[in-house]
Amino acid sequence: MTRFYDTLKIEFGKCPPGCAECEAACRRASMKSGSAASKIAAVHSTLVKFDGASTCNQCSDPSCVYICPVQAINKSEGDGVVRIDNDRCVGCGLCTLACPYGGVFYDNTGHKSVKCDMCNGDPECVKACPEAVLRFVDDIEPLRKYLVTEDLFTPGVGLCSGCPIETMSRFTGRVLGDDIVVFGTPGCCSRISQGVGLKASARVPCYFALMTNAASTAGGVKRYYQKTGQDITVVCMVGDGATADVGFAGLSGAAERGENIIYICFDNEAYMATGIQKSGTTPYAAWTFTSPVGKNLAGRRGPSKYMPLIMADHGIPYTATATVSHLEDYAKKLQKAKQVKDGLSYIHIFSPCYTGWRAAEDSAVELSRVAVETNYFPLWESERGQYSLTYWPRKILPITEFTKLTGRYRHLDKAQTATFQKMVDDRVTLIRSLSRLGSSL
Repeated sequence: MTRFYDTLKIEFGKCPPGCAECEAACRRASMKSGSAASKIAAVHSTLVKFDGASTCNQCSDPSCVYICPVQAINKSEGDGVVRIDNDRCVGCGLCTLACPYGGVFYDNTGHKSVKCDMCNGDPECVKACPEAVLRFVDDIEPLRKYLVTEDLFTPGVGLCSGCPIETMSRFTGRVLGDDIVVFGTPGCCSRISQGVGLKASARVPCYFALMTNAASTAGGVKRYYQKTGQDITVVCMVGDGATADVGFAGLSGAAERGENIIYICFDNEAYMATGIQKSGTTPYAAWTFTSPVGKNLAGRRGPSKYMPLIMADHGIPYTATATVSHLEDYAKKLQKAKQVKDGLSYIHIFSPCYTGWRAAEDSAVELSRVAVETNYFPLWESERGQYSLTYWPRKILPITEFTKLTGRYRHLDKAQTATFQKMVDDRVTLIRSLSRLGSSL
């Protein structure tokens, strides 16, 4: 029987050209139940040089369930699999139209809709895959032990689809627990915590500060709780502009005073909420509307401000970097930050913005992964001055693997690429030299 957290995983675009073994295996399995249709589709396009496979995503909120006029589709509370009751299905095909991912198929022979049910925990397509592109994995269970509460935020938020801020904010709340107060400022980050109109969007208190005083305001509230004997975790979830630029003085002062708060910076490397203007963390040569590309300028001049190291140099108890592509690493760092009781903890999260970066809408996780694998965004932490790399790539990718994923670097020539690569190498060399693990990695 499938467990709720088991997942059919397909390595995106990694199928062998022309292979359709998964389809054949699924069709053979389907024939046992009287259907001739495959519930997985091989996808091959020579035009864009793509070879992959597509099937049901087992959505948490399936559109197919809602549109079915005879309630033939349901999502199991036991294992999370979305199934079609063949006896109830009338073959109208509305579910095939409602699915935004093309994961529901129509059997022209049986005149019924069909979709993946993961073979009740033993997928035939996985067994048939010659390159192990398809796997049946338990990717969620390692994270479950870190989750101490339910989602603190409502389903509806004002963030762009595909934005990692939503995932990371929800995950942050589930790891830190219910006894928290969240502080935000104007910007993308506040879209999940500020509410809509007169309605709240969180089950915990959220305070909307100015861009200049989130850290100082949070510090004052924490001191009140300490005075009244309440052990409440105070968390700032703020963007890079309010962190590295207009709010830096307040953050630096809070760190220097030893305010016992957790400060999380979601770094999308520009002022995205106000129109994609350059911020202090905008990287070298990146395009923004205030660092344009033209005859006299080719993106940002000079390196970005490296906030994690700046904050660690304040001598605070805990500093770390994190990404949506390495959630268990982030969960461990959140737990360490929560355990700090004598000063400020700072976590810097890499937060790709497909709008401002001119990237694919669903590219946040891949961008984060490649940022780590190229050492553009190394994962490390500093615990009371002891630096440690928490992840090191087995094979370091060249920076071009990262820059090619976004349009903001489309203008780079060989000289700029070489300069960018050197900046990345120099920064990670510095982190490694500070790390107590550096000599063994």
